[in-house]
Amino acid sequence: MKEFHEAVIVGGGPAGLTAGIYLMRAGIDTLLLEKMVPGGTPVNTDHIENYPGFPEVISGRELMDRFTGQAKGCGLAIREFSTVEEITIEEGRFVTRTSEGSYESIAVVVATGTEPAKMGIPGENEFLGRGVSYCATCDGSFFRGLDVAVIGGGDSAIEEGLSLANVVRKVYVVHRRDALRAQKIIQDRAFRNDKMEFLWNKIPVEIKGKDQVEWIVLQDTKTGERSEIKIDGVFAYVGANPATSFLGDLVERDKAGFVLTDENLATKTEGLYVAGDARKKTLRQISTAVGDGALAAIMAERYILGKK
Repeated sequence: MKEFHEAVIVGGGPAGLTAGIYLMRAGIDTLLLEKMVPGGTPVNTDHIENYPGFPEVISGRELMDRFTGQAKGCGLAIREFSTVEEITIEEGRFVTRTSEGSYESIAVVVATGTEPAKMGIPGENEFLGRGVSYCATCDGSFFRGLDVAVIGGGDSAIEEGLSLANVVRKVYVVHRRDALRAQKIIQDRAFRNDKMEFLWNKIPVEIKGKDQVEWIVLQDTKTGERSEIKIDGVFAYVGANPATSFLGDLVERDKAGFVLTDENLATKTEGLYVAGDARKKTLRQISTAVGDGALAAIMAERYILGKK
């Protein structure tokens, strides 16, 4: 027998938690499913400086703990370590299947965000968990006093590089261009850090080692010349892919795989809404995810009340 809730939220980041707060305050029986623990991508950020209401700067983990606490305070039921495998429609209701069980609902809000994109080079998969990582907050402590490379030049790469610089001996920032894409305030902090060295116009082409990472092979984007750097770890931040494969044909996607929604965050399937980074949008920030979560919840509430 399937457990029933009027609304099911998939994903416990800023968008999902906000949607949960709004739905519970509206009196909608709601369940949130999260494959890890609530918080999402912001948990990996040490300093958040542009979220309104926190001028003193706050860590992503603390901010998300506050989101989670408020959601639970509203009565939101959260199932952690619950990976959604499939969503189908049966007899006019959504059925969300996970590794632990199935849940029936009138509406679904998907707020699963994105997953790190892979570099696609030799050695990346071989050394995953043995020197290759996509999360400095998760794995940085394993490299205390060692040398690492951070691949990328956006906000995530530089913020994670700064986090690593607190524990490692040296951080090589490898970027394919001659200028970073990260916000200027983050760049300035990185340029002032003596532990960070910038390798411009370089791309990784291979990761080498015996039992763990020992070398990274770089190629100059202008001359084609290759060089090797001895390192102990590689942290890659070369983009992100939407985590929505479980939706199958219930939604339409753009060429990059991000879900297409209308201005009310509705998909082509009635009663299914997508909020946050998983949908096609111009800006992916905590503030925009919060706005998405609120709107998706309001639209889901109206849909549910209409059905009732």
